[in-house]
Amino acid sequence: MTITAAGLLCGCSRQTASKWVGRCRRGEGIEDRSSRPRHSPQRCSALLEQLVLSERARSQQGPHPIGWRLGLAPSTVHAILKRHGRSRLRQRPAEPAHSYERERPGELVHIDSKKLGRIKRPRDPRTGLLQGSRGRAGWEHLFVCVDDHSRLAHAALYPAETTANALAFLDDCRRFYHQHGATIERVLTDNGKCFQRQWENGCQQRQITAKHTRPRRPQTNGKAERFIQTLLREWLRTTDYHSNQHRTHALSHYLHHYNTHRPHRALQGLTPQQRASTTSLGRTSGFTRSNLVLDQVRV
Repeated sequence: MTITAAGLLCGCSRQTASKWVGRCRRGEGIEDRSSRPRHSPQRCSALLEQLVLSERARSQQGPHPIGWRLGLAPSTVHAILKRHGRSRLRQRPAEPAHSYERERPGELVHIDSKKLGRIKRPRDPRTGLLQGSRGRAGWEHLFVCVDDHSRLAHAALYPAETTANALAFLDDCRRFYHQHGATIERVLTDNGKCFQRQWENGCQQRQITAKHTRPRRPQTNGKAERFIQTLLREWLRTTDYHSNQHRTHALSHYLHHYNTHRPHRALQGLTPQQRASTTSLGRTSGFTRSNLVLDQVRV
C-alpha cells in the first residue's frame, strides 16, 4: 500500500510514515533516537564546567548562589550540575532503624492524634442550628492507639483536641483492651498540647505511666504514625463520604476489619487479634496459612 495509507492504518501522519520508511530502506533501523543535537556550539567549555563543579563541592550551595558568584545564569549552572549528576546535594545517610517490641499486650500503648476536616457543619444539639461560619465546616480530631505487642488498634473522632477528650479516649481504650484481656500499663505520646501536665496527672490517677517522645523525634512513636497512614489510605480516601456520621460509621467497620481480618506483616501474617489471643494463651506466634483461613471462616 502507499505510505499515506500505511500511516493512516498505523495512526501516524504521512510525514512520520515517510521518515520511517526512508530509514528502513537505508538500513538505519526504526529505533527511537535521541533528540540531542549533534553539535552544541553554545555549550560551556570543559574548564567552565569544572569550575562550577568545584564551586558546588566547596560551597554546597544551589544554582543561584553559584551563578551569582561566577557570573552565570542559574539555568546554566543547573544544566551543568544535572549533566554531571550533581543536581542534588548528597543527603545525610539514614540513621539505623532500632525496632523494638514489648513482651505482652498492654505493656505499652502508642497514642497519637490527627486533624481531619469535617464534611458538613455540625448542628447545635439544643437548638438544631448549624454551628460555625458559612462555608467552614471546621475540624474533627482523630485519636488513635496501637498496642506495641499485638498491634491491636482503636480509634475515635472527637470535636476538639483537648486534654479532656484525650483522657476520655484513654478510658475508651482501657475498656477496649480489657475486652481482649489486656491492661494498659504505659502510654507513649508526643509532646502535643493535649498531652501535657493534666494528661500526666490523669494517667497517674488511672495507674498508668505516661511516656513522651523526644522533641522532633516522631519515629519513636512510629507504630501510631504508621497506623494513621494506614487509616488515611484504607479508610478515609477509599470512599466519598456524604456526612460525618457516614465517615464515623465506616471507621468502626474498618477497625473491626483491621483487628480481625487484616494480616499484619510485622506479625508474620497474623492478625492483631490472633497475636493477642496466642500471647494470652501462652502459645507461640507462628503463622500458618491454614490456621488463618480456619479462623476467618469461623468469624
